[in-house]
Amino acid sequence: MNIVILGCGKVGCELAATLTGDGNDVAVIDKSREALDKVSEDLDILTVLGDGADIDVLKEAGIESAEVFIAVSPYDEVNLLSCLIAKEVSGVETIARVRNPLYYRESGFFLSNLGISMIINPEQQAASAIYKLLRYPALSRVDRMAGGNVLIFTLHCRGEYGFAGHTLAEVRRDTKARVLACAVYRKGAVFIPDGSFVIEKDDEVTFVTPVEDMEIFSKEHNMHNNPTMDIMISGGGRVTWYLTERLINAGRHVRIIELKEDKCEVLSERFPEAEIICGDGTDRRFLTKQGIKNADAFVAATGIDEENIVIANYVKNSAGIKVITKVNRTDLRDVIEALDIDSAVFPKVITSDVIAQYVRAKASGVGRNLEAFYRYMGNSVEIVEFKAVESDPGLGVTLMDLKLKKNLILACIIRDGKPIIPSGRDAVKEGDSVIVVTSHKGITSMGDILES
Repeated sequence: MNIVILGCGKVGCELAATLTGDGNDVAVIDKSREALDKVSEDLDILTVLGDGADIDVLKEAGIESAEVFIAVSPYDEVNLLSCLIAKEVSGVETIARVRNPLYYRESGFFLSNLGISMIINPEQQAASAIYKLLRYPALSRVDRMAGGNVLIFTLHCRGEYGFAGHTLAEVRRDTKARVLACAVYRKGAVFIPDGSFVIEKDDEVTFVTPVEDMEIFSKEHNMHNNPTMDIMISGGGRVTWYLTERLINAGRHVRIIELKEDKCEVLSERFPEAEIICGDGTDRRFLTKQGIKNADAFVAATGIDEENIVIANYVKNSAGIKVITKVNRTDLRDVIEALDIDSAVFPKVITSDVIAQYVRAKASGVGRNLEAFYRYMGNSVEIVEFKAVESDPGLGVTLMDLKLKKNLILACIIRDGKPIIPSGRDAVKEGDSVIVVTSHKGITSMGDILES
């Protein structure tokens, strides 16, 4: 596919790398020659210097032959306007990143009246990811697939969980929950394991399970996985707004620490049910005075990544509660992994994944349905959900006889809305949704998971 991206920031670069990796032809527009030169050093893409709302610039980038236009510049107004112009010029599918809550609330209008195909808000996406982690505090990451009926989750294998020294086949055999381990991260290495793989203490293991079996699995392995009820948040920005709305609606107690007095006043008016504290949420003594050890969870959500990481590490070591940090810079992943932080949420990576899912679904063709797509373990692992159609190869063949690609696990089959964690005797049927976990890129259908 031919794709034009407006904006060469972190999201634009992440998207360009993902989409070129999928085999698409990508052009990137930006006003900064330095940013364009930097991204072109690593990627074989067309770069165009200029304003994305300029028709001539759009044409130079190839908008007239493009299938998708993605606007992720820093400015919502430019993103919306450029999508409108691109649509008028070529009838292309358009995706706009919109961060202003006022504009985002009008997403329905933009979609129905301006012909924009997708509106995405990174802060709202990040808040949703944090909310899920507060629902399952023992996990370092959790995502939902199959319409919310299946959980994909990662946990740090602590000694009390009883996994260390056991094979994955033994873990599955000894639990009443329907669960399958599908990826392991160990000391910088990623594995797509089989049943003989032996878990070691401190491994990061990703599992698949029907949502109703999560509680069974947690109880069997001594995981404290009840929803957090008292949450302290450092920073009163947009992520905090979206997160606080969800937490209050769920009946949780929220304490927000914000340094700026004017922001505190606005937060108090908007969230009268929350406790708004004016102070420095990165000050250790201040956090102690505010009773951080009595909270169930702490979210570091200021606008400064380094401060979020440092204070999250401190809270984890001093209070021993669930800790989540928001981080914008993806190059800080290695720093976070070296520290004792439960979970890190990267809004820009989440945004890139959502857009990439949309593009892959379009590229897979009419009649196919890529339903979900996530990247795990530093983008080394992809977890994909797609629907099996009549023309797919391998339908009706038992998994033990199906020649799957190496480094790929068919982790779950959803039939008539019911999840099946498959054994070798199960087979995929037409109309099933299939979840696969793999180190291969660009999986969208049954044909992609089979050896040629």
